[in-house]
Amino acid sequence: MSKKKQFDLRIVSQPFYPEMVSSGQALTELAEELTSYGLKIKVIASQPTILENSKTVPKIIEYKGIHILRTWSTRFPKLSFAGKFINLITFFITASFDILFHDRKVPLLLVTNPPYMALIGWLNNLLNGTKYGVLLFDIMPEQAELLNMVKPGGFLSKLWRKINKLWYIRSSYAVVLSKDMLQGAIENANLKGTRYEDDCRKKTHIIHVWSDDRVIKPKAKSESISAEDLNVKDKLVVQYSGNHGRFHDIESILKITERFADEERIIFQFIGEGFKKKTVVNFKNEKNLNNIYISTYVPKEKLQDSLAMADLGVIAQLPAQERVCYPSKLLGIMSAGRPVLAICSPESDMARMIKEFDMGFVINNGDTESAVEVLNICLNDPGLLKNKGNNAFNYLNQNFTLSSAAKSYFKLIKEFS
Repeated sequence: MSKKKQFDLRIVSQPFYPEMVSSGQALTELAEELTSYGLKIKVIASQPTILENSKTVPKIIEYKGIHILRTWSTRFPKLSFAGKFINLITFFITASFDILFHDRKVPLLLVTNPPYMALIGWLNNLLNGTKYGVLLFDIMPEQAELLNMVKPGGFLSKLWRKINKLWYIRSSYAVVLSKDMLQGAIENANLKGTRYEDDCRKKTHIIHVWSDDRVIKPKAKSESISAEDLNVKDKLVVQYSGNHGRFHDIESILKITERFADEERIIFQFIGEGFKKKTVVNFKNEKNLNNIYISTYVPKEKLQDSLAMADLGVIAQLPAQERVCYPSKLLGIMSAGRPVLAICSPESDMARMIKEFDMGFVINNGDTESAVEVLNICLNDPGLLKNKGNNAFNYLNQNFTLSSAAKSYFKLIKEFS
């Protein structure tokens, strides 16, 4: 008699509960919601690299009905590119062994963190016939090329695209986060103009990132403990909350802060960690700016209160990044009922959405003058911010809920299991 399958789905992602980065939190929320459909889920993850007091967690835990296996990997600080790369490689190797030799017939949902994780799905499919889907949080190698980490048209770039084509063709489905990313995914797998393009487009699904309304809801700034602690209830708080990564246009925000150095009614808050965190710290110190407040990641249970401190939430993407990633922090801002100041390409999906549904403001990268004009308007018209924040929250409730996203994922998983 054959042994009954223990799990219905294996999710493979380096970050997962209790990791504090947004992608880890989002995947945890998705897995929790999928268990409500009766799915038995195994997650293969690494030890958290961003966790209070640098704690480790047990190798195997059960969390809200989810079986979590921590494979060994290095835990170098993510501020170092070399350290982050070694973390990803060691996780890829140890996770691959578990994928190939344990529960190997259980379907896979592979997350592009690390970005080449989908390759092991292709290999497992060849060896064991196991079906797999891929969730693309980032589109490589184009993102690495935009950041000058990989030479466009070079050996590594060409190899990466060939690998993408291999796993894409054999996958059961792929998920991207926006229309912009769909085009990027096809082109970064060398599929455009090939006999595989139509099939790969059909099996690529756009499922937007979501916000968990069990965690973040609109809350008045006057009720925010964080705002009271920092004594900013009577100031216009412009907040950047989340990863300070290489592909975020932190520099444009900093130029804006300097223009308001003598304006006591406004402060700029940077919450989180990442490669460019040191850029913020150095800029504040060099310019001797008292209007910049800096803090680390906020635990999930305190996120609602932290976001409630803001009057305006900031998203900052470098040019062309809309093709290769989607800022999940946008959903946190919308869920908190706050308007958005988006520094990005005006032709991106995000920019079009913000403008069409009157959820905030869109300015071009480096356009400090327009940003100054917008913030001066906000200083003198708090009612405008409230209206745009309400529009953002209403649009999110209609389009970006966790329950609707989980329903879409469940449909895919059941169809290809």
